[in-house]
Amino acid sequence: MERRTERKARAHFEVFGYEPERMKPAHFATGFFLSLTGQAFENRRLNTVAVTRAKKGLLGDYVPEAVAQRLRDDGLISDYLEQGQVELLRTQVNGVVNNDDAMYPAFAPYRPAGNDYTFFTPQLLTQEKRKDGFSGHFVAQVLAHTEVGRRVLEWSRLFTTHTPDTLELLIEPLLADEQAIAHDICDQYTTRFGDLENARLDEIAAMMESETNALDRLRCNAVAYSRYRQTRFLIIGLLAWLLSYLIKRSSPGSGREPVVFFDFLEQKQGRTRIQSKACYARLRGLVGQAYERHFGAGTLSFDPLSDGTFVKGNNGSNQPDFAFLEQHFSDLALRVGYAQPRANRVNDKHFELQPDTLRVLALSLLDGSLHDALPLDDFCRRLREEWSILVGANPSDLQLLRDHGYFGLDEEDLRANSRALAERLKGLNLAVEPSDGLVLCATRVEAIV
Repeated sequence: MERRTERKARAHFEVFGYEPERMKPAHFATGFFLSLTGQAFENRRLNTVAVTRAKKGLLGDYVPEAVAQRLRDDGLISDYLEQGQVELLRTQVNGVVNNDDAMYPAFAPYRPAGNDYTFFTPQLLTQEKRKDGFSGHFVAQVLAHTEVGRRVLEWSRLFTTHTPDTLELLIEPLLADEQAIAHDICDQYTTRFGDLENARLDEIAAMMESETNALDRLRCNAVAYSRYRQTRFLIIGLLAWLLSYLIKRSSPGSGREPVVFFDFLEQKQGRTRIQSKACYARLRGLVGQAYERHFGAGTLSFDPLSDGTFVKGNNGSNQPDFAFLEQHFSDLALRVGYAQPRANRVNDKHFELQPDTLRVLALSLLDGSLHDALPLDDFCRRLREEWSILVGANPSDLQLLRDHGYFGLDEEDLRANSRALAERLKGLNLAVEPSDGLVLCATRVEAIV
């Protein structure tokens, strides 16, 4: 008889192709780059130095005095370096490799559920338990299925083979003598879920064609930035791709493109804020009902409502608990820079782009090879077509919002929202207003004559 954990894995695979878990960018990046390199590293010395606090306190090799002594024994610091100075060094290393707070003590006496460093060199890829539900590997598989996606993967591989730069040089002594460990994430994925057949990959690739094309434009436009920023842009772009996929896949057979309505007016009680909150809540609920919808549509091979697979705990209730799906959506929207406020304790969120995310989306829409620019309404039309993001700059936007059940707005609300977006783009040097009412968007506004 199939075990409950096996039925859960089957549901995850049949609906999404990965397990929707609580996930940070570092978790996703590790899984994605492991899929490209097939190699991980132990990094015991790095871990003991970089971990500066733990729930049960620092124990064993993680005790400050033990860390300092090991560094002296290994000839990495002077015998005259004081303990306080060693701690300052550890704090600096922690700040470099733990930007997402996804790093934990990975060795005895600790047994962490996972451990992932901020990615900027392949030597930071870990072999601990995957915390991304294999979503990084899943996205890599889909991208590998099309010519455009393979170009994105080739760009991604550039970040795994490069000359060490500033950050690598800082931690390089801690990585000395580390040997790569073969890590077949593809085999692990297949053992857990099964094979993604070509027919299914064809379907997913077709559904995500516009977002994949956007990632390819991002690849072309990001070359003007440093390698570190390119890496960050890539991860934000891939997570935006995954969020778009999550939303689309949660409503099988609807035949309707999703709408993600963003508020840029910063008016807490404004009408655009109210409708953006409603949009966030509706999409979160849509994802939360994904398994029920797929069973109803005949695309899930068993009934998740009545067989007890997703019943939580032993409280006597037979009701399935799909809160983990809503949590996955919320985490992803927050981490990719789509949702505000960023504080997890605030449940009443709306869609509002973080500056870096807006820059990534702009670079994924604009043609950096041209010196002419894109008018704001065309830019917003591309946002809707490529990323399902609606702002309000196009004549059909108001009716589209109403068709999706969002009321209480008028044309002036949407015009004001569009103007607010234009100000954000100008602040990022991605738009210019050469005359009143004419806003032009470009990757290089200085080229606009």
